[in-house]
Amino acid sequence: MYIEQLIDTIKKRPGMFMKEERIDYIYYFIAGYCSACHQSSKNDMDKMFCCWFWKWLVKWIEENMDSQYETSSAMWYVDIKRIAEDQQKEVALFFELSKEFFDDYKNKRGYFGRE
Repeated sequence: MYIEQLIDTIKKRPGMFMKEERIDYIYYFIAGYCSACHQSSKNDMDKMFCCWFWKWLVKWIEENMDSQYETSSAMWYVDIKRIAEDQQKEVALFFELSKEFFDDYKNKRGYFGRE
């Protein structure tokens, strides 16, 4: 299973992967996945998500919410917590943003369309 499929599966059935659907739990689960498969994965999307999602997210926040935004952590879930209104919205926002990340990468838009 690749990262895009994994995130979609977590979205559909979070109880299969974690006791409680929380953004920090999702982060640590995905961080474990990235650590385990980063060297062995042949899927370019896995490597891109693991290495670039956080930088992409900060750029997205700057372009869509706050042009003066400065991150306070290297963990993307902290940034999502800062911009979401509550715990339920954090998780939904992550799934929306990860889908946008995958679409941007596949279509070479936004962050990935730059030289």
